[in-house]
Amino acid sequence: MNKNFNKYIIVFGLLFFVVIFQIFTNCKQSTETKVRLATVSKTEAQKQVRFIGQWLNEGKREKLVRDFVREYEFENQDVDIILEFPEDVFLNGDNPKDNETFVAEILEKEKPEWDIIRINNQYNEITAICGDSLWPQKHLVDFSAYPQFRRNTMPSLLSEEVKDFWKGIIPGPFLEGQYYALWSNNKAAQKVGIEIKQVGMTIEDFVSYIKAVYEYNKNNPQDNIVPLYEAADWQTFFTLAYHLYASEVNNIELLYKTEISEEKLLAWYKVLQVFEELSKYNFAEGWEKLEWIQCGKEMLKGNALFYINGSWMYNIWDKENSELTLDCYPNEFPVFNETNIFPGGYLVMWGVLKNSPNKEEAIKFLLAMNKPEMGDNWVQYTKCPTGIKTTLSEAAIGSDQFEKFTHHVQKKYGKDLYQVGPHLIKYIVGIDMGTPIYITEVLKGELSAKEAYINMRINLDLNQ
Repeated sequence: MNKNFNKYIIVFGLLFFVVIFQIFTNCKQSTETKVRLATVSKTEAQKQVRFIGQWLNEGKREKLVRDFVREYEFENQDVDIILEFPEDVFLNGDNPKDNETFVAEILEKEKPEWDIIRINNQYNEITAICGDSLWPQKHLVDFSAYPQFRRNTMPSLLSEEVKDFWKGIIPGPFLEGQYYALWSNNKAAQKVGIEIKQVGMTIEDFVSYIKAVYEYNKNNPQDNIVPLYEAADWQTFFTLAYHLYASEVNNIELLYKTEISEEKLLAWYKVLQVFEELSKYNFAEGWEKLEWIQCGKEMLKGNALFYINGSWMYNIWDKENSELTLDCYPNEFPVFNETNIFPGGYLVMWGVLKNSPNKEEAIKFLLAMNKPEMGDNWVQYTKCPTGIKTTLSEAAIGSDQFEKFTHHVQKKYGKDLYQVGPHLIKYIVGIDMGTPIYITEVLKGELSAKEAYINMRINLDLNQ
């Protein structure tokens, strides 16, 4: 009796377990099916915006972009932002190409696969490839037509001069602002026994710093410090030369005329004379041997006293080593005379294609980027200026050498900034590039300043 009873209990238990297991399995499958159907339904309902980002592997700048995309998707549940970076799309791989080539190819497509492209402020470079100076007007949305954009953008960036640069439009937000700086490493300066002026540096100060490095290297051959790094793939030394020249001309109207003049030629001769003096102290030592990113890394280690590049270097160094970054200082460039202009500017990084698959959603996305909250985040994340109006007060900035530099340049120079680059040569010699200006030859001791000046005049077909 007991055996039979136990047998029934066991059988009943097994049957109960099978029934419960089947119910659980059916419920789970039903739930999974519902979730899958809901996911499919949501994906089908979402509007996709394909967006080429910027600043991959650049610390907080990359974080800024990724955070904004996540927040935008959270606030707009019906929109899916497909974010990819240039390194994933066209810079690497079997057939790498630069940004200007990629954009020129996209402009030719009747049905582009992207909604928001990275134009990287490269009007001149893209024009040179596509051969059409009106490509912004023809292919990109004009954000200056939107009251929301105008309301949240610095007034100086809504000028006709800015629109003329983009052939009658403003193709996107001026999120990124930047200033060029004469970066120095504090540990290298301490070794050499000097204290570098972050603001108000004269050319006499600068020459004395380079001379101090020269003396240090003579006495410490086992611990050589490079006076100033210049990269093979991104030459930035011209910024120092041009700013000296601009401070000598010291006349905005004359400075931006392409007409040649004796005053401007003599100003450049004065620059060459300074470089001739610098050449005595091995100033060109270590030049053009490294790529720019390597120059930055060596600068971070304190292996050089100076390096010229944009204020964005803070973010690159901060990701590499936030502690060592505190040894790096952005400084004003040395001058002959006080000047009211400074190298820097505000960049349009992205534009929306007029014939993009989801143009209206892409416009909404960039308009959302052009808000004070994003401007505040940019300033806090990057220690750089922005063309978007912010809510930050002066009391909220200036806590370290990076913010102090940005605040100083903003207060002293305001909107009087100029974009650096080889295009500035035309304002010295009156023609667009291609004319030797001999700064490298003088620095390397291959020519004296006087020989270079005479050669330049002969090259320009002027009387000696």
